[in-house]
Amino acid sequence: MIIRKITAFERDAVKAFYLTLPAEDRGKRFCCTISDESLSKYVEGLDFMRDTILGAFNEHAELIGVAELVPGPNEGELAFAVRPDMRSRRIATRLMERILLHARMSGVGKVFVIFLSDNAPMRRMARNAGMVVKTDGGDAHASRELPAPSAEELSRWSTKEAAAHSEYFSVLGIERRGPLAAQPRPTAPQSRNTLDPLAA
Repeated sequence: MIIRKITAFERDAVKAFYLTLPAEDRGKRFCCTISDESLSKYVEGLDFMRDTILGAFNEHAELIGVAELVPGPNEGELAFAVRPDMRSRRIATRLMERILLHARMSGVGKVFVIFLSDNAPMRRMARNAGMVVKTDGGDAHASRELPAPSAEELSRWSTKEAAAHSEYFSVLGIERRGPLAAQPRPTAPQSRNTLDPLAA
């Protein structure tokens, strides 16, 4: 699995990912019932320059999970979604780890996530990530402080981010070229010797 930052050029892929989520999963992600039209408008309104949107991709370069970080004046809000058939593979946990790292490296000092109080997997993931969870009626709120990164951490993070992008596009290239790309290319015929009588 590859996790990397998604760009504005991949907006349609993000929209397609969200639109394939069943109603129950949409409700857990947005804490409400949301139609295809409203969901499409939401994705169209995403600010890929301001926000951090991470995508988890499988071995076929397909988008299977999304994590979002929307920075605010004092704290950043997080949100997560994973394709239903890819659950129980620690994808959401990996996304949580990476989005928290992105937040730290971006100078965000505190993050929070709001989710339905009966969303047990999200509650467990938030607690495992060191968040303090509070419940108010049907909603739950989890938050935690983030320490500022060191110069060495920033350097290592930049290197890993570049490597993740490179790995993804390598996988994407193989997928688009197909299995023939992995086969050895035929050797080019050697030029004929000028002394060969058939060369004339």
